[in-house]
Amino acid sequence: MKKKLGWLCIVITIVLCISFFVWRNRIIHVADIIDFDTITKVEIWRTDKCVTLTENEDIKKFTDILNSMELKKKLPSDKDGFVFAIDIYHKNNNKNNLALSSDIRIDRQHYRCARDYCDDMHKFYDSF
Repeated sequence: MKKKLGWLCIVITIVLCISFFVWRNRIIHVADIIDFDTITKVEIWRTDKCVTLTENEDIKKFTDILNSMELKKKLPSDKDGFVFAIDIYHKNNNKNNLALSSDIRIDRQHYRCARDYCDDMHKFYDSF
């Protein structure tokens, strides 16, 4: 009886570890975190210059870039800095803060990007 209980505990522990690993490494999209439908204004900062988006077309192009991102949760790194600092304002006066470099930080949560999306954001930023 004790042997069966011991094996059951081992199997449950293994299943929980595998489940946590799979859950931790699942692909997340920015739309899962931020509600794109309530965005009223976006400020994209690069160094000391800012581009402000208020038109629906421009916000849609911006959210298309964000929606194309494939993210995985990660622990914070010692690396400091960003290429873009982005403030997203919503109808209900909420605000999201993003810091985009090779990885992305969304409201103090860190994510690893499937690829570097800075080139896409540079092209979009430079079009203004």
